Amino acid sequence: REISGLSYYKGTQLVAVNDEEGIVYFFDYKSGKIVNDISFGKAGDYEGIEVVGDEIFILKSNGKIKSFKAEEAFEREIDCTDPDVVEYEGLAYDAKQNYLLLAAKERIKEVDDRKVVYAYDLKKKTFFKSIVIPENQVAGDTKNKDFRPSGIAIHPKTGETFIVASSGKKLLVLASDGKKEILVNLDKELYYQPEGICFAPNGDLFISSEGDKKDDVKGYILRFAHQ
Repeated sequence: REISGLSYYKGTQLVAVNDEEGIVYFFDYKSGKIVNDISFGKAGDYEGIEVVGDEIFILKSNGKIKSFKAEEAFEREIDCTDPDVVEYEGLAYDAKQNYLLLAAKERIKEVDDRKVVYAYDLKKKTFFKSIVIPENQVAGDTKNKDFRPSGIAIHPKTGETFIVASSGKKLLVLASDGKKEILVNLDKELYYQPEGICFAPNGDLFISSEGDKKDDVKGYILRFAHQ
């Protein structure tokens, strides 16, 4: 019910993380079944997951990242906390730059209203602002500025950055140079609470949605075939 982060793994498998439990689920989207799960830590507020090679990175809302490998004894921790960020909610990998990208859902009120995507250089081990999005880019035709990122992914063929926001029900697409290409208003009936987003290598897009116990809605994943 609580699918918070989503990433492509291999073959027809995705990995997903629950935002309350330290468990990674391996989901085969062809069969529609969970084929494996791995416990990696204590209960916590887990908001993003990303696979880089054979390493699985998991992001907590406070910016702490833990990684491990599914098939060997290996793990490490990365600290991406920032005093300006209240909460992160989205993790992606930029293969061209070898960066992990962290989408900030909320920053402290003292800083400006721009939306920021931070980056961690896996080679140089440096952390910095990567993409700054002006508020008018997420307002849309209705001038509704509600946009709090919940997931981020890089298109494997075009290099475009896709940022989904559950709060505001929008999808923002940025060109490889960071400029806005399109802002899509998401159908509230189709996207109950979009939290995770990822691509398969062929360009197929997956968006996961959390469910809700009160409304008896289960978590689910939407797949959009690449044209």
